[in-house]
Amino acid sequence: MTTSNDPGYLGYQPTLEPLKLTTGAGFVQTIQPSDGAVFPSGTTVSIVLTTPGGGALGTWAATVTSTAATWNVAAATCNDIPANSRYTMLVTYPTAPVTTYAWFAGVVVRT
Repeated sequence: MTTSNDPGYLGYQPTLEPLKLTTGAGFVQTIQPSDGAVFPSGTTVSIVLTTPGGGALGTWAATVTSTAATWNVAAATCNDIPANSRYTMLVTYPTAPVTTYAWFAGVVVRT
């Protein structure tokens, strides 16, 4: 059985990209909805960081407005995240029931 636009797997697939952190620098990022869309009131976006084995390293919550999700994480916080750690960017929409997607995922790269 196939479905229209069958990607070869079930479920939502996050975009796989490395997250680059530079020693001594903060993490600054802005993500905006595309094509004039907006984030519904109550939307949350966060980056969850783990060790390669899945141990918790922290969560960085974005400041979310209707037009952007932004991060400005201090260098001192970023410096504690080792290379080869893992991250997942989760967006949660205030639907009923609440819906959470993994938008991005990947490995942490240090420079």
